[in-house]
Amino acid sequence: MPETLPQFLIEHARNSPNKIALRERNFGIWQALTWSEYLEQVKYFCMGLVSLGLQSDETIAIIGDNRPEWVIAELAAQSARAKSIGIYQDAVVSEMIYIITHADVSFIVVEDQEQVDKILEMWSDLTGVRKVIYYDPKGLRNYTEDFLIYFPEVVQLGHAFEQENPGWFEERLAQGKDSDLAILSTTSGTTGDPKLAMLSHKSMISMGRNLMGVDPLEPKDEYVSFLPLAWIGEQMMALSCGLQMGFSVNFPEEPETVQHNLREIGPQVMFSPPRIWESLVSQVQVKIQDSSWLKQRMYHWATPIGQAMADTRFRKETPGLGLRVKYFLADWLVFQNIKDHLGLRRLKRAYTGGAALGPDVFRFFHAMGVNLKQIYGQTEINGIAVVHRDGDIKFQTVGTPIPETEIQIDESGEILMRSPAVMEGYYRNPQ
Repeated sequence: MPETLPQFLIEHARNSPNKIALRERNFGIWQALTWSEYLEQVKYFCMGLVSLGLQSDETIAIIGDNRPEWVIAELAAQSARAKSIGIYQDAVVSEMIYIITHADVSFIVVEDQEQVDKILEMWSDLTGVRKVIYYDPKGLRNYTEDFLIYFPEVVQLGHAFEQENPGWFEERLAQGKDSDLAILSTTSGTTGDPKLAMLSHKSMISMGRNLMGVDPLEPKDEYVSFLPLAWIGEQMMALSCGLQMGFSVNFPEEPETVQHNLREIGPQVMFSPPRIWESLVSQVQVKIQDSSWLKQRMYHWATPIGQAMADTRFRKETPGLGLRVKYFLADWLVFQNIKDHLGLRRLKRAYTGGAALGPDVFRFFHAMGVNLKQIYGQTEINGIAVVHRDGDIKFQTVGTPIPETEIQIDESGEILMRSPAVMEGYYRNPQ
């Protein structure tokens, strides 16, 4: 049984080498990486980092939009028994200096010129960073700093390293233990500077395994990764669950094209904070107001039927024949088209967390037949500890604990949680 996330990667590459693992939309075309190609990229980027001096206890930082290079860099560091930390791409310079310094970062992987410019601005304040690796070269041709290096050049260094050290990667990967730290994940920093939660492979894998035990997904399923990979929620779905179940992870072309890309892929699972779901409801309402008289009449006829069906299910009652027939027609004529437009038509289930979702928004999606569930969790417990079960949804609650999770509320009202998914502690902040 694999003990680390990269060990799951090598297992998929052996068992399903030609199955699509990652897709990225580039210039309007979906470019795919199979599991064997994914492993190859991770392997040579890992050895390239090692040839540049990466040690097993060091940290690499990754900054940029969701791209294959992001997850390749993370798994490459973990393959060398190092760890990664994601930094939000809109972080300001002072915040980045704090995280990079506090996390003892030795390599920084960035997406583009915007992030390189930020690093240049703070370079004199950074100690211990040896190289800055960029993967979008646009606008960087005339940058001459000797610490800058292009992502494919690191991969080439990895090929040269293998010539001199055959079998090194496979040997190092096999040495990985579930107790090794996989990532440092920043907390929201509501009480000051962000704290860095130390998350081991064991904690990430156990959370993914237990969530998939409640809500299983299959290798043929699709997921669209569009929320920041620096956020634990995205790590949870794209890596903890994705690498265990072997489903395909898709990266949109740009943040502005997410809606269109969701519609093209038609994912089976989605995880988004309330603001995304609220935005989708607003979008539907605006489009209905701008639509024809007939479409408006159809929508206003179908909505109460959908709400009646949702309320019946919330009460765990069996809908009568009349309601079932009316809902079938409303779904066929209206709801399927709206879900198709939003890219939600093939969803098995969707999650929301991070804040409470308003009952009206919750009811709206259940009226359309979207299996939207609330979760409760935090960075320190790898994202999800509590989730609604299928067919047992009360929107004023967040469900029940996932397997291996114990919850207690102490006398002061503090929520106490125990599970294998709990972090090892805060990095350089034991108190």
